[in-house]
Amino acid sequence: MKLSPLILSIAACAVLAANPVNIERIVVTDTASDNDQLIADNNQTSGKQTFTTKSIATLSTQANMNPYTVIAFSPSVNFTPVDQAGSNEPSYHDPIRIRGKSQSGPGGVFMIDGMPISSNPGGGKEMLDMENVSSIDLHKGYLPVDKNLGFSSLIGKVDMNVLSARAKAGAEVSQSFGSDDFMRSFVRFDSGKIGDVAVFGSFSHLTNDKTKGEGDLKRLNGTVGLTYQPNNSFKAKVTAISNSDDHHNYYNLSYAESQNLGANFNKDYATTKPTASNDVNYYDWNKQHFNTTALLGEFEYRPSNSDVITIKPYYKRDKGEYWYSSVSADGNASKNRVINWQIDHDLFGTTASEEHTFSDALKTKIGYWYHKQLPPGPPSDQEKYKVVNGNLVFDGYGVLADNDYHTIQAPFMELSGSINNFTYAVGAQYQTFTLGSLKSHTSNTTATTSSDYDVAIATTAVDPWASVQTKTFHTWIPSLYMGYDLSPESSVYLDYSRTYGFDVNLFPSYVSGRSNFVAKNVTLQQLWDKEDLELSDNIDLGVKTTFAGLTLNPNLFVSFVQNKQATIYDPAFGVNYPANIGDALGYGAEFSAYGPINESLELLLGLSYNRYQFTQNFQSSASSTVETDGKQLPDAPEYMAKAALSYHLGDWTFTPSARYTSSRWGDVQNTQKINAYTIVDFDMAYHIARFMGSHNALFRLTATNLTNEKYIATINAADNYLAASTTASTYQTGAPLGVYGSINLKF
Repeated sequence: MKLSPLILSIAACAVLAANPVNIERIVVTDTASDNDQLIADNNQTSGKQTFTTKSIATLSTQANMNPYTVIAFSPSVNFTPVDQAGSNEPSYHDPIRIRGKSQSGPGGVFMIDGMPISSNPGGGKEMLDMENVSSIDLHKGYLPVDKNLGFSSLIGKVDMNVLSARAKAGAEVSQSFGSDDFMRSFVRFDSGKIGDVAVFGSFSHLTNDKTKGEGDLKRLNGTVGLTYQPNNSFKAKVTAISNSDDHHNYYNLSYAESQNLGANFNKDYATTKPTASNDVNYYDWNKQHFNTTALLGEFEYRPSNSDVITIKPYYKRDKGEYWYSSVSADGNASKNRVINWQIDHDLFGTTASEEHTFSDALKTKIGYWYHKQLPPGPPSDQEKYKVVNGNLVFDGYGVLADNDYHTIQAPFMELSGSINNFTYAVGAQYQTFTLGSLKSHTSNTTATTSSDYDVAIATTAVDPWASVQTKTFHTWIPSLYMGYDLSPESSVYLDYSRTYGFDVNLFPSYVSGRSNFVAKNVTLQQLWDKEDLELSDNIDLGVKTTFAGLTLNPNLFVSFVQNKQATIYDPAFGVNYPANIGDALGYGAEFSAYGPINESLELLLGLSYNRYQFTQNFQSSASSTVETDGKQLPDAPEYMAKAALSYHLGDWTFTPSARYTSSRWGDVQNTQKINAYTIVDFDMAYHIARFMGSHNALFRLTATNLTNEKYIATINAADNYLAASTTASTYQTGAPLGVYGSINLKF
C-alpha cells in the first residue's frame, strides 16, 4: 500500500486555516428539500429514501463516482466494492443486492433524472460525478409507475438527480490523493443565469493502482448541462455525459482459496506473461475499456395551474472491450482461452406524461414509455484466443450472432391524492416487452474466420438450430400506496408494486452446449417459446415517526417471485437449460433511524433481516433432484447492520462508520459458506471560509477499512445455477486499509 505524502500537507493546511464555518452534515430525508433539512413528509406517496448532497459529501468515499457507496447505508442494501475507488467489478453485472435480490438481464439498477439510462454488460456505470448530483432517491419497495422502468426493475431503482446549472456564477475545484497512488481531480464551472439560460460544465480524472496485484484504473468524465426557462410555463433541461473507463480486473478466488484469506487475500493475476501454452493467468489479459456517451433531456410545460406536461428523452452509446480468462471447469488446460467480449450497443427511449390536478383529493397522471436497446445481453461478439509461446493467437468465436433490438412499450396511468389524514396512489402500466430476434453464426466459425465482426457475419451462415424469432410478453404492472397520518409526527403506510426482469442466459447456454441439444433434436426456438418474464409482487408495511429529532422507520416486507430462472433438467426434451419456472419467496424486516441526537451529534442507522429463497426443489437430471426449497440464495446475507455517527466539534466533524454483513452462501444448495465481516471507516473534516480566494473550503482525511479486515466483497454466483458442475462460483476479496486526503474549494 502506497501513501501519498501530500496527505500530510493537506492535514496541515486544515489545522492552520482560519475563519472556519460549520461542516456539512449527514442527511437522509424522505423528500428532498432546498436546505437539506430532515423532513418527515407523511403525505409523500412514495416509500423512497432520499440521500441529499450532505449525505453524498460524507458517504460517497474519495472516488465520488458511485451512488451505491452512499445508499449502502440503507437497510437491506448489500454493496461492497472490490476496491476503494468504488469500481463496479466485474463488467457483466451490477454487484449490488437489495433485499437479497440481484438484478437480472442486461438492465441496470441506476437511473438519471428518472430515466433508465444504465444497462449491462458494458461501461458507463460510473459516468456521473457525485459533485453533479443533488440527491439520490432509493426505491426498494414501492415503485411508482413512472419509475418502474428499464429492462429490469426486480430489485428496485437508484435514481440520481442531476444538480442543474446554478443561477449564480461560480466554480468548484477538488483534489484527492491517497493509498495505492490514488489521485482524483474535479472541476465544475457554472455560468450563472444569462437571460433565460444557465450552463454548467465539469471534468474529472481519476487514477488508481489496483489495491492488489498488477494493473490500474483510469477514469475520465465530462459533463455539460443546460437549463432554459423563458417563463413560468416552460422549462427545459439537457445533460450530456462522456465517460472513458480503463481498468484491469481483479482475480477471482475459488471457494477453496476463499477459505484461507490469510494466504490468498492479495492473490491476483501473474505479473509476467506465462510461457506454458494456454496458461491464461496474466493480468493484462484481464481488463476492460469502454467509452460511453449519454444525452438526457427533460422538457416541462404548464398550460395551466392544474396541468403539467413532461417529456423525457434519453440516449446512451456504449462501445468497448471486456477481456477475461476462461478456464476449463474440468481442468483441461487445452480448453483454456482468453475471451475478448466486443461490446458496441446503444439504448434510447422517452417517457411522456400529462398530470392534471382536480383537487387535493384527486390528481391524475397519464403517460407513455418507449424504450429500445441493442444487445449484448445476450452476447453477440465474443472472440476466443489461445496462448501460444506467451502470445495470444485468434482461435475463432465463442459467440458470433446478429442480435436485434429489445423493445419495451408501456402506457401508464396513476390516480393519487390526499383526503384529510389519508394519502393514496394507485397506478398501472400495460407493458409490451419484446425480446429481439437472435441469429447465431457461432457453429459455422473456425479459427480461420475473420476477427472483424462485420466480415465474419457476412461470410458465415446462420445456424438454424441456435437462432430464434422475436418474443413478446404482455404484462400488467400495477402499484398501490396507502398512507395514514396518525399524528403530525407519525404515519403508517402499506404499499404494493410489481417489478419485472428477464435473464438472457438461455442463448449463450445453448450455444456452448449446442452439440448435446442437436443430438437430442432440440432447437433453441423450442426452448425459447417456453420462456417467460420474471415477476415479483412486493408488499411493504411500515411506520414513520419523528421522536426527539430522529426519524424512525420500522418496516416489514414480503416478495412473491414467479418465473425465476433456474438451470433445470426438462424430461420432455431430455436436456438441461435455464428455464423460467422457479418460484421464490423473499421476506424480512428493516429499521432505519436518522437525524440529530443533539446539536453536536447526528446518527444514521440501518438494520435489516432478509430471507430470499426458492420455494421448490428442481430436477437436475433424469434421476436426481437438487434440494433448494428454503435455501438462502447466493450472496444474500440474512443480517446487515450499518451506522454512522457525525460529531461536530466547533469547525471539525468526526464521522466513524461501520457496516456489518453476516455470513453468506456461494451456491444455491448452501454448501459454500462465506464468513461474516465488519468494515470500519473514519472520516475527519474541517470547513473554512474564504480560503485561497474561495468562499467555502473543505479539508478531509479519511481512513477506510480501518482494521484492515480481510473479507470477501463480492460473490460471483448466478441464482439459477443448480448443478455442482455448472456452479463455478468465484469470490473477490475486498479492499485493504486505505488513507485518503482531499481539499474542495467553492468559488
